[in-house]
Amino acid sequence: MPLSQKPREGCAMRSCNVARRKMLLCGVAGAMLCASARAHAVEPEILADTNRDGLVDAADRDGKALWSDDRGAILLANIGDVANRCPKPAQTDLSDDELEACNDAQGEEARAPEYFAPVRVMPIADVAQGATGRVIAVGAGAQNIRVFVKRGEGWKFLAPTDRLSAEDLRAGLQLGVDARDVARDAAVWDGRITLELAVDAAGQTRSDRVAMRVAPVVLHNHTQNATRIFAVKSGRAKAHQQFVADLSSTLSQIGFQQPVEIIDTFDNWAQDFVEFGYMAMPAPEGAMKVIRVAIRSPQPTRSAGRALFDLRGPGVGVVQIGGDNYHQADSFGNLETVPPYETNGRRYPGGRVIYGDAGDGLSPHHDMVSFFEAQEVQDPILLDTSWLAIAHVDEFVQFLPTDNARGWVIAIKDVPSGLEVLRDAQRRGFGDRPAFSVAGGHELTIDDVLADDDLMRKNELARRRVELNLAILMAETGVTEDEVLRVPGLFHTAEFAVDPEDALTEGAPPPMLPPDLDWPREEIVYGPGTLIAYYPAAVNGVVVDRHNYIMPSQWGPVIDGVDLLGEAVSAAYAKLGITTWSVDDWRSHHVLGGEVHCGTNAMREIGDAWWR
Repeated sequence: MPLSQKPREGCAMRSCNVARRKMLLCGVAGAMLCASARAHAVEPEILADTNRDGLVDAADRDGKALWSDDRGAILLANIGDVANRCPKPAQTDLSDDELEACNDAQGEEARAPEYFAPVRVMPIADVAQGATGRVIAVGAGAQNIRVFVKRGEGWKFLAPTDRLSAEDLRAGLQLGVDARDVARDAAVWDGRITLELAVDAAGQTRSDRVAMRVAPVVLHNHTQNATRIFAVKSGRAKAHQQFVADLSSTLSQIGFQQPVEIIDTFDNWAQDFVEFGYMAMPAPEGAMKVIRVAIRSPQPTRSAGRALFDLRGPGVGVVQIGGDNYHQADSFGNLETVPPYETNGRRYPGGRVIYGDAGDGLSPHHDMVSFFEAQEVQDPILLDTSWLAIAHVDEFVQFLPTDNARGWVIAIKDVPSGLEVLRDAQRRGFGDRPAFSVAGGHELTIDDVLADDDLMRKNELARRRVELNLAILMAETGVTEDEVLRVPGLFHTAEFAVDPEDALTEGAPPPMLPPDLDWPREEIVYGPGTLIAYYPAAVNGVVVDRHNYIMPSQWGPVIDGVDLLGEAVSAAYAKLGITTWSVDDWRSHHVLGGEVHCGTNAMREIGDAWWR
């Protein structure tokens, strides 16, 4: 039955029922009352895509006034820049906040109606001449909602004070709705709004409502193939120039079609100042309307984040989430995503974010915590990174796609298997061989490393802390030991150095500072721990797709032309059917405290709909 013809059991029907009951008692007088009710009662109806099939029709009537996990209309924060009209950072002296404010939802113009959520005001055939209506967003966050009405081939902004005419109400209207912003703090606004249609007619005001929610910003996970891979500018840093060249060559060998994209900053750590996600809402035939989002880390004094506005464009927006100064706990190397799963009756169709808490006042900033909690669909898991100098979760854990029932496994940096590589070589009579094969690396033999009691104690501490974090993840996800991949690796006390000819400024940067910061250097707050990767951390790499993984070259002991540590790491990944590709990051990243993952970033394919 067409939507406009379906019988409704609203207030007019109830009024007539009352009149009929009175007619039994009052005869003709009751009949006149029923006729009067039919003539004068006005029942407005507003509908949105409550059942999330991308259409607005009769199926959206049930339960439309309440938003739940299973039903409720979705709209997008329209923060892209379809016409590329917003200035680029290098072209303007606008503040960061002013740059963020420039997007397709700025002002009252319909710049990107393709991202509107569809809403319909249903026709009221017998509305009296002189009746008026209005459509407004009500509740917390109402100021963030824009409503447009279709007029001919265009869209006109519908302000809360604007009135719909009787002719509009008789004909019915097509509306488009978007948001100026995402949800940032559930205590302020959780992204939910109610859209109200109110009609004034014959001295009465009647209204109807539909519940909507701004789409959450969903982070990617490693079961989604990479579509765009990013690095930063190299400047005069020869090691970084070579790193980008090797990364590009490796991607080409894998068959990755896109070139490495360069973000306009010298900040070495492309993973740390941005996290990529997306917003999605239903479209017809099971499709989705998507706006990708570059999330700036909550490190406002970290100038690299400003360069993200170069990436804004059609279907791509930028969100800044506050923060305070430049704390390493707020870097997005300290943020990873568990892929979708279900356990003990709990479903996480978008997966869950994880981040590390270093304690001692070095927890992630409350703006970061509030932001990811406000999205609601990727309930955060907190890990312990207090034992690490940089204090990032990507130093010891990652999630990898595989063909098991779950679709993924947890990979951890595993000290025992790392030590076993060296011990096995020692047992085979190679203890006097160099423990490192990189030029200019540690001048130690395998025997030296294994005889270092202090190093062994620190690795035992690291082993216990990794296992503690793994236990947290297993308890939260239901992952069992046979769904854990143990990747060889070792830790030691952080020691940072860089060759002056590789520095981006005159002379080498001070320890643990990005080399592009102008003097005087910005203050950076690090974790309370001291441990960092001894050999390049193999788990700190780029998952390109289901079968290809780019890791840092291991530079372990070489026997008969084979890097023993690199061979062991590749064998671990091969258990999942993953081919490893090595890129040398020793001088470009490792000696500064990071690896391939730290120095790159990726946009990925959109996964299954988060609302399903």
